[in-house]
Amino acid sequence: MLRFLETFTVLRLLLPALALAAATLAAPQGAPAAQLSIGAEVANRIASIEKASTTDARIESAAHLAEYIASRGPVEISNLDPPIIDGMAQLLTDNDDWVRFYVAAALGFLGPSARRAIPALERALERTEPPKDILPGQTRMFSGITSAQAICAAFAKIDLTRTPDTCRRYP
Repeated sequence: MLRFLETFTVLRLLLPALALAAATLAAPQGAPAAQLSIGAEVANRIASIEKASTTDARIESAAHLAEYIASRGPVEISNLDPPIIDGMAQLLTDNDDWVRFYVAAALGFLGPSARRAIPALERALERTEPPKDILPGQTRMFSGITSAQAICAAFAKIDLTRTPDTCRRYP
């Protein structure tokens, strides 16, 4: 019985490594296995923003997108497929400033790999709106914040040389 428990413990410890090895072998050559699942997850989160039936649901989904990307390591998110970046950039046309805020933050978290979104960020910056009231459940630290701050921060993280003059007045 002791031998069985030792074998079971060893197998239980090895299963995660075996699953990772299998996922790596199943991935297309040159593509890390984890990247495929992250790309799919980001695409699902973009779709949830697009499908949301209310403004509050879009804001919440956009916040979850930004949080998810921020929680990933730079290597994991450095090579998202261009259609995924384009999908995020398209969300910058949303009518709600908070959605644009969170999407711009998400693009900023992607860093230089989001360069293709710069034209969309420039267009979104032109839609600057006056600061809105904080949302229910948010702390006062969000008071007075608009998507312009997140867009300017995204420029700084994506390509500092492309930062518009408009952004240079934000601290």
